[in-house]
Parts: sequence; structure tokens; C-alpha cells
Amino acid sequence: MATTAGGSTEPHHIFIITGANRGLGRAIASTAAGRSESAGELRHLLLVGRNRQALEAAGAEVVNSRTRVHVVSDVDFAQPPRRTTERVLASLDQVVTGLPDNVRVRLTLVQNAGTLPDLSKTVDQYDEDEIVSYTTLNFVSYSALTAKFLAYSKAQDAERIAVVNISSLLAVDAAANWGLYAAVKAARDQLLKIVAAEHTNDARVKTLSYAPGPLDNDMQAEVRASLGDETQRAAYTQMHRERKLVSTGTTAHVLCDLLDSWDFASGAHVDIYDIVAPPS
Repeated sequence: MATTAGGSTEPHHIFIITGANRGLGRAIASTAAGRSESAGELRHLLLVGRNRQALEAAGAEVVNSRTRVHVVSDVDFAQPPRRTTERVLASLDQVVTGLPDNVRVRLTLVQNAGTLPDLSKTVDQYDEDEIVSYTTLNFVSYSALTAKFLAYSKAQDAERIAVVNISSLLAVDAAANWGLYAAVKAARDQLLKIVAAEHTNDARVKTLSYAPGPLDNDMQAEVRASLGDETQRAAYTQMHRERKLVSTGTTAHVLCDLLDSWDFASGAHVDIYDIVAPPS
């Protein structure tokens, strides 16, 4: 699945996309690959997830003459963070060390992997084990990968270094039954704001928390089936029925527009509806 072409002056842009085997992650991979020529870059996509077969299928869909695909499978962010982080960074280093000498390098980490907690529960119904399990998968592993990716990328003297957090409106707006999910999304946002504050004198480094909107995907179907708050569940069901949910392809294009332009404010939380009008 590896091909490359183009002039030697074009930068090589490496994207690490977690949760890339389906849904939004897969759409981001497809969109990033399709834009390699318009962006004037040679692109390398590291597709990270658990299922090798699904990742290879996603890679086969997006590979082109200007995009190489590298599958990083059997990565489970519920496992100890050191193990998963080392596996991802070793794969990144293998790609970087395989580049021609003296090329311009850009590095982007898209932290898309994530899960839902038990949405039937309110905060007073959580137990200690589920809190530890959920935060380990969705925040501890996220934070560890962010930290190690930044350290590695800065050591490579990359000309652009971006960390993207797939966020949510719930990171800034509270809603019943979303306790663990919303708290972790807010924490992820805040971590990237701090990274931005720590790099105000380093224009190479930018962070972005992107809220993709209410997506028409498997996770949204799970929300409609399990959310304990009847009012919200009815609203999401109506949005689905009226086809007002956001397609993964649409929101992936909005995100890639932001990344390709490189003119977003580092540390910002950007919602898709800050950019495009919501359905009427």
C-alpha cells in the first residue's frame, strides 16, 4: 500500500489518526489523503486502531500516488498507556527515519479514538472501577500520547506540529447523563489549551479541539438507544429522523480545511457550526 511521487521540495506530512478503522477517523483519513496534491504535500497516514483487517480496508480505500498508508493495529487504549504510546511512537519513528534526507517534515496527531460511558447513569450512580476504566482509556492514554508525540516531534525539528483533539459541544455545555464523557472532553480541551500556552514562542506548534457536531454514525445510534435523559433522546431521535445529523465526510472536510489553512488559533475549541450553518 505504499506509493510516493512528487518534487523533492514538497514537505512530507505525517498524520497519526487514532480510531481510523471506521466512522470519523476513517473519513478524516480519506479526506486527508485526497487533499495531498491541493495541499502541495506528500502525505503519510498512520492508521491506528485495534482491528488490522478494518484498518487495512480503510487504507486500501485512501492510498494514492501521493499518499502512503501505514497500519498500526492491535492498539488498545484501555491497556497501560506506556505500552500503546510506545507502539504508536515506534511506528512514527519508522516512517520518519525512512524519509529522504533533508526533507521538510510536518507532523499531525489526530486524537479521534474514544468511547461512550454508560449513558443511562447519572453521576451519583458511577462506581470507582468504571471511573478509573473510562478515564484511563479516554484521558490518561490521550494525555500520554500527546506528551510523547510533542516531545518526539520537537526533537525532529518538524516545521509544523499539530495536535488535534476530537472534542464535543459537551466539553463546554453541561447536559444530564453525560458526566464522565463531558468531564473527560473538557479535560482534553484544557490540556491542549495548556500546550498552546506553553508554546506561545514556538510557531511550529499548534493545538486544536474540534467538535464535529452530532454525527450520523454508530456512536450516535448508541446514544439514541441508551441515553437516560428522555428529552435529549427524543431530540436526537428527531434529528436522525429528519436527517439533521452531520455526515462524517462533511465534518472531516471542515476539519481538514482548518488544518490545511494553518490559520486557526492554537488552543482553540472550534465547533463545526462555528464555520458552517446548522440545518434549519
